[in-house]
Amino acid sequence: MGQSRSGRWRMIAAASAGNALEFYDFFIYGFFALSLSKSFFPGHDQTARLLLTFGTFGLSFFARPVGALALGAYADAKGRSAAMILAVAMMSLSMLLMTVLPGYERIGLLAPVGVLLARLVQGFALGGEFGSATALMIEHSAGAETEAATWQGVSQNLAGLMAAGVAWLLSSAGPTVFGVPAFRLAFALGVLGGGVALLLRRRLGEAPVFLEQKEKAVPLPPAGQVAQGVAIAGGMVAAGAAQTYLLLYLPTYAQTELGLRTSQALGTVCLLYLALLLLTPLRLFIARHFDAKRQSRYMLASCLANAALAYPAFILLARWPGQAALFLLPLLFNLVSLPYNAPLNGFMGLVFSVRERGLGLSLGYALGIAVFGGAAPFIFTWLIAVTGNPRSPALYLVFSAFITLAAIWAGRRRLRSRA
Repeated sequence: MGQSRSGRWRMIAAASAGNALEFYDFFIYGFFALSLSKSFFPGHDQTARLLLTFGTFGLSFFARPVGALALGAYADAKGRSAAMILAVAMMSLSMLLMTVLPGYERIGLLAPVGVLLARLVQGFALGGEFGSATALMIEHSAGAETEAATWQGVSQNLAGLMAAGVAWLLSSAGPTVFGVPAFRLAFALGVLGGGVALLLRRRLGEAPVFLEQKEKAVPLPPAGQVAQGVAIAGGMVAAGAAQTYLLLYLPTYAQTELGLRTSQALGTVCLLYLALLLLTPLRLFIARHFDAKRQSRYMLASCLANAALAYPAFILLARWPGQAALFLLPLLFNLVSLPYNAPLNGFMGLVFSVRERGLGLSLGYALGIAVFGGAAPFIFTWLIAVTGNPRSPALYLVFSAFITLAAIWAGRRRLRSRA
């Protein structure tokens, strides 16, 4: 593969660090949603403030396609590593703003406007982060593309564990620590993480296959071909996005619908992510199998199983509310979805040729996450408020699973046509 073993691990660590930083930021925002709503948003009704908090979170995701267009094209023209450095610098700036921004009581409407600005900067940066980093991992890993790209999912679980652990420790200490609101300290730790990610990415080199395409000045494929790949990638990520952002929403759900204390909810989520990290060897095994066989039938079966489990899982959670159910049910979902999640990032990347991969993968992922992920916490809160049924978020999981089924089928056909 043209790399030493240590060089390959440095490349994977540097490439996946941005994804870890992304999900750390998301989870911190979700875990501290109640605190953020009280600090930055007006109103006396908890549901209304939460809708504003998650609505702002969701709106920022629509900056992702803009960032994907700009940074994805930059990655194809100037290089994956250059785009990755720019993206992680902007992510760190966004978290710094969340750390220092005064609350609503001090600056009024400028507070929610500032939160929205921070989220828009974050969304723009993330539009190019995943596509650039995943493209670099794939292009450095001929014959093991899916195995390399699945480390993005591992970094996501690691970020979830770190975020839940930080939130749990800070929440256990109280709403403030040394006179500073707990959520501000959590975002400040993210800024430090951004500095580490920048150091890791300073010496990243481009893959030979990318340099060859650049030297030959290979033109972009027809716009229709790129657009088709973007639609497939966006649909493929739908089920995973809905499931991931359900985990982000769970601490809020546990407090508002199940009556659990903040420390109970966060401690349970922390254990959940620890368990998910223990599944890493199985994730890598499934990814290697996909690299060898290029078969997607297990992904299709996994999506169908998730759709079938969604509503019964929420019924059980409502019937036996508590930490055990809050831990076991998401763990079951993740086990069932592993045959889908493990090869997902690599499969999405392989849908595109090298020349279009930075732009196509960035834009497809950005649109999928924006539509099916960023809006999810808002939709979960809205469904419960409108229906009065705490099990209604399951309907969104079923809907997204069927979108992904269609996209995987289309992606399989596209992969075969390019073989």
